[in-house]
Amino acid sequence: MKGAQRSVKNTAKNISLVTLVLLLAVLCAANWLIGMNIAQMPADNLLRRVYDQLFGGAVGYELRSSGVAAAEPSQLALTVDGQLYGVQYNLTDVEAGLAAVQPVWSQALSGGALEEAGEEDLEAALSSGDCALLRYHGSIPLSVIAGWMGGSWENGGSLGAETLVYSAGAGRLFVRASDGNLYAASAQVGENTLAAAQESFRGMLCAFAGGDYAVYPETLLFDSERLSLPLLEEGAVDLFGTQGSAGLEGLLQAFGFTAYTDFYTEQNGEIRVFVDNSSTLRVGAGGLLQYASAGGDSSVRAYEEGEVRGQSALEAQLDCARLILDEALRAGETDTHAALYAVQQDGEETTLVFMQLYGGVPVLGDSDFATFRFADNGTLTSATIRLQRFVASETRRTVLPARQAAASAMAEERSMMVAYRAEDGTYIPARFYLQQES
Repeated sequence: MKGAQRSVKNTAKNISLVTLVLLLAVLCAANWLIGMNIAQMPADNLLRRVYDQLFGGAVGYELRSSGVAAAEPSQLALTVDGQLYGVQYNLTDVEAGLAAVQPVWSQALSGGALEEAGEEDLEAALSSGDCALLRYHGSIPLSVIAGWMGGSWENGGSLGAETLVYSAGAGRLFVRASDGNLYAASAQVGENTLAAAQESFRGMLCAFAGGDYAVYPETLLFDSERLSLPLLEEGAVDLFGTQGSAGLEGLLQAFGFTAYTDFYTEQNGEIRVFVDNSSTLRVGAGGLLQYASAGGDSSVRAYEEGEVRGQSALEAQLDCARLILDEALRAGETDTHAALYAVQQDGEETTLVFMQLYGGVPVLGDSDFATFRFADNGTLTSATIRLQRFVASETRRTVLPARQAAASAMAEERSMMVAYRAEDGTYIPARFYLQQES
């Protein structure tokens, strides 16, 4: 009996020792992987795949499925107690408003089939009861907006949307495309959901333009609007300076490089060109970043080839670009943030265009702030980022109120936006008309 007990004890000890040895081997292997320069390995390398599965990274699924929006709305509005209230061009107000109305849009953007609609249909819906409005700058696929709001839209999801209007009275969702065309679909939001949003939403009193002006009927006209913004002076960006060195390391990692990657200099050291076996990254001290991959390989992948497709592939590409932009803005120590402006899908290539904003107001230049091009296999083929740093002046400029601008609009001036534009070296805020595309 005692021999049997000793045998059982010895077996248990042996199993424990074997388990400890196996755990030690796994820990040693993990430590070895961490110490390796994984970022320089090709994406299809076996060790690279093992590392990505264990620890994630710029190409890991956890980051790709973040659900973080790549753009904030420029305007929000909601009917509360029979009055329309809205927020615009202020990050704090927009974020608070979005938190209140997101459940409304999650339900409104949950399917349906889009069909062409007339302006008179929208005008009637705007006056039929409670409404909600969501507006972005540029052209963003409807399916992408739906995903940000927690909804899902498949039929017509590739449509580039600029403004969304939900009418509870009409039970319809209206979508204003970037080319000016209007579409609509049946939509329904629960009474309790709408009531909860109305309880927590805060904004300024406003009204829809309706059919009384040349601008689109859904244009928001704020009562007693006084949008006062500071003039901006452009400051210096120095990515190679003492303060920018830490940010530069993070930027290199975002592009799949490390601080030890080989590089050479151009223009008396003002440009550093980082090179590996598959990609090249040109970093200008003044903030110009240019990335290009060679052939079909790349140091940056939004996903592995064949892993995802369709909407999931686009979401992964957006997350990949957004994370790189976060590191770039951090490296440049800018006070701006980036927002998706357009998505262009052409055959096997997807181009993402971003604009930069200061305090929620777009800053427009002669060239796009940032562009990313992805192949359909998930590789980033090229990217350009133009970092800028701005210093707010004590001088402020009051922007022309939307109601006055709408009253002066011509027939072809259907939409308006507030933005900064450069004039003699100073960025000045103003309200601009956007002509309808033909």
